Amino acid sequence: MSVHPRVVTDDFPATLAFYTALLGEPEKVVAEFDYAGFDAQGETVLALLGRRAAEAVLPVGRGDGGVLVVVPVPDVDAVVAALPTGTVLAEPADRPGWGVRSAYLRDPEGNVVEVQSWLPR
Repeated sequence: MSVHPRVVTDDFPATLAFYTALLGEPEKVVAEFDYAGFDAQGETVLALLGRRAAEAVLPVGRGDGGVLVVVPVPDVDAVVAALPTGTVLAEPADRPGWGVRSAYLRDPEGNVVEVQSWLPR
């Protein structure tokens, strides 16, 4: 069983474009529900869901940055350079104590996203 975050979104196309830039094409998209699932080794690692579909089954609040999604990437600097202006909260930096290079971003729904790659040992 995999545990993964689900981002509820008011602007599904923008949020899908943001995460597609980070993760590549999703494995599953269900247009009727504004749903997309990004998988790794056959397990969902991140799902996006349109607010209308989410509110049909549960009350949901707009993202306020209280959610942190960690996304491993091969090259933090390249990912940050490819994102729209205004998305970067903290520029790429080495964090030797953690063994990673990371940057912090804000997705279109206001959630905080950390992109990271391992530092060479």
